[in-house]
Parts: sequence; structure tokens; C-alpha cells
Amino acid sequence: MTLQTTETDNERAVHIAHDCVGLTHQVLAEALAEPGFKVADAKAFIRNMAAAGYVKPYGRGRADKRTAHLYRPDAALALGVLLRASEAGFSSIAVRKALGSAMQNWQPGDEPGPLDDIPRSPGTLIMAAYAEGARNFVTDLAFFRQPEMREPLIGVRYRQNSNGMDRGTNFPAETAELDVRSSWTCPLDPVLAHLMRHKSTTH
Repeated sequence: MTLQTTETDNERAVHIAHDCVGLTHQVLAEALAEPGFKVADAKAFIRNMAAAGYVKPYGRGRADKRTAHLYRPDAALALGVLLRASEAGFSSIAVRKALGSAMQNWQPGDEPGPLDDIPRSPGTLIMAAYAEGARNFVTDLAFFRQPEMREPLIGVRYRQNSNGMDRGTNFPAETAELDVRSSWTCPLDPVLAHLMRHKSTTH
């Protein structure tokens, strides 16, 4: 998938869309901001998440190295989840890495078809489905007990409940034989609604 960078921010009907337009740090911050969380705070949060590698730019707007970095739309959704996880008290490197990676990368066994024919990541697929009217998306963060080890194994999956049935990505394969010690679930619909709100709505 080649991301387009020619469309200006003012031409977009929503803050974040499931399209191929590269997103600047400023656009991400404006989309993430909300009452009590100003654009300046959002910029700092994004900067910290990017510096740690939990979200990564794919390039720059032009060849000039001084131009702004550009992020894919799935980075916006990953940031929304990372923000809520931070609010819930999850600040460990392992948790943040797992949340960001699971949103922005297909894991082995989760690819729903030939990679040339599907969105580039679970996050992109979720955003596209939400824009088409699908609802009831959640993030599951689970801590699995590892025999004779103090630290649990961390797993993240993204799923949708439709007509009483769950579908989505899976926890890592190595968790299959392990017991869940604790878990946390984050509803994604409010995150998606906020990121994909009409662009005239600002904070």
C-alpha cells in the first residue's frame, strides 16, 4: 500500500480516516486531543510513544530531511489505545510494545488472506470496518502465568463481537497452554468515534 501525501488536512472530512493519507504529528495530536487533554499534551504523548518505538513514522512528506514525519492511520488508533492504557496505569515497556505492535502489524496466523488484498494491519482493517458501520470492537490485554517464572507473558488481541460471536486477532501462540492471571479490556468504539469525528470538532 502506497500512502498518498498530496491531500491537505483541510480537505479531509474527518480527523483520521482509514485511507492512505500520511498523517503529521500535528494532525495526530489534534485528533487525539479532547477536553482535559490539550493538543500540546497530545503532542508530548505522541512524541514519547514514537521515541520509544511503540508507533513509528513510515517516512517524511518530501525528500527533505527537515520536513515532518508521516504516520499511517493505524498509528492513530494505536495511540488512542496506548493513551487509555496509560490512564489505566499500564506504563511498562512490555505492555506498551505489545499494544502498539498488535495494532500495527499482522501476527503469524492472523493474516485473513493474501497480504496484497487486505489492509496492511489489524488497525487499518478495524478502521475501515468501523467506517462501513461495523461496531463492538475491543482490545484485550492479558497476562498469562508462566510456570516457574515471576513475570507473566503478555498477550494482546483485537476482536469484534457480532451476533454473539467473536472474531479478530489471536493472542500469541505461546499463550495457548497458559492460564490467564489477569486481563484488561478496552472498548474501541469510543476511541474510533473520537479519532474519526468530523474535523470541525476541536479541543
